[in-house]
Amino acid sequence: MRERVLAIVNLIARYVLGSGDEPISEHELVSELLAEGFDPDEINDAFSWMETTAFAEASVPSPESFCAPPPAMRIFSAEETQLIDLEARGFLIRLRHMGIIDDEIEEGLIDRIYTAAEEPVSLQEMKILTALTLLARNSQQWQREVDCLMTENWMRIYH
Repeated sequence: MRERVLAIVNLIARYVLGSGDEPISEHELVSELLAEGFDPDEINDAFSWMETTAFAEASVPSPESFCAPPPAMRIFSAEETQLIDLEARGFLIRLRHMGIIDDEIEEGLIDRIYTAAEEPVSLQEMKILTALTLLARNSQQWQREVDCLMTENWMRIYH
């Protein structure tokens, strides 16, 4: 994914997560991004990617899935290994085994990386992509999970 577009997605995610009771308007957000020196085409690309992610079907793990045995280990192909760095793959595996994401979400993330990545995806980029994917879920279900994954506070995920 182009680094500048990913930076825009990161800023948008921070605005959304930090907006509190008064949501920031799209116009204000675009004005802020333009003031920071981002190109309108880059901003449009970031919004397009986020829109695609938000409208993609996301399955919500059931409470029973937390008691189920851990999922099978996914083997990454040579292309995936080159496209996703070691820390990012480890992070994805950890989320999968903790039941935060399921097979469908994991495959969706990997597909999005294939279509958007120009360089290997880092751990921070994987966190952002995962957080944005989880944003498409019901707000009561994703807010705690997104907070836990961004701070890597794994114990809070179970309580």
